[in-house]
Amino acid sequence: MQSETRLPESLSNSSDLRVWPARPAAFGELLTPIEAAQYLRLDEIDAHTPASAVRTLNYWRDKRQLKATKFARRVWYRRAELDRFMELKTEQ
Repeated sequence: MQSETRLPESLSNSSDLRVWPARPAAFGELLTPIEAAQYLRLDEIDAHTPASAVRTLNYWRDKRQLKATKFARRVWYRRAELDRFMELKTEQ
C-alpha cells in the first residue's frame, strides 16, 4: 500500500512541480516532505523533481526504512529521524 503525502500548499497550488523551492538557510526540527527531501539533498540529483522526491520518501516509509510523523492531516519528518536514516544508509 503506497503512503500518500500531500505536497505543501506552496507547491500543490503550483502549476509546475518540477521546480524546487529555495533551500532553507537552516532546517528546523520538524520538516515538510519537500524540506526533508532537501535536507537529504534529493534536490541535488538532476532526476528528482519535488513530486518524485516525495514519492521516494513515501517508498522509504513503505519499506519501513524511514519514519514520519502524521498530525494536522499532514506528514512531517523529524530531523533526528532523517539523521538516523542517513546513518543506516552510511557504508561501513
